[in-house]
Amino acid sequence: MNKSIKVLLVCEGNTCRSAMAEVILTNMVRGAGRQDVIAKSAGTHVWVGHPMLDLAITALTECGEALPLEPHRATQLTVEMQKEFDHIIDLRQISDPVGFGTLDAYITTCKQLQQCMKEFMGKI
Repeated sequence: MNKSIKVLLVCEGNTCRSAMAEVILTNMVRGAGRQDVIAKSAGTHVWVGHPMLDLAITALTECGEALPLEPHRATQLTVEMQKEFDHIIDLRQISDPVGFGTLDAYITTCKQLQQCMKEFMGKI
């Protein structure tokens, strides 16, 4: 049996960028027929348990992403998590739409994340 590749996607609040990236990467993994990649997300400054923002969910849908059956809940990044994952992707360089509060800003971020995850998939 092949070893799973564990990928941790990180931003600040884990309600937008990293949560969206987890959905995108999971969809790409499934679309590629792979079962060896596990994507999870966390944040550095989290309201633990907070759901993904509504605009992030709408942006994912607008960008053609399938939403997970289980609703997202924000997770605080821990030292233990950092040791558990094979790859940790810092998404803080991707534009944060939270301050803008418009669907267009979230869609722009979603497209940036799709490109970033596509590039990452090409490397694993």
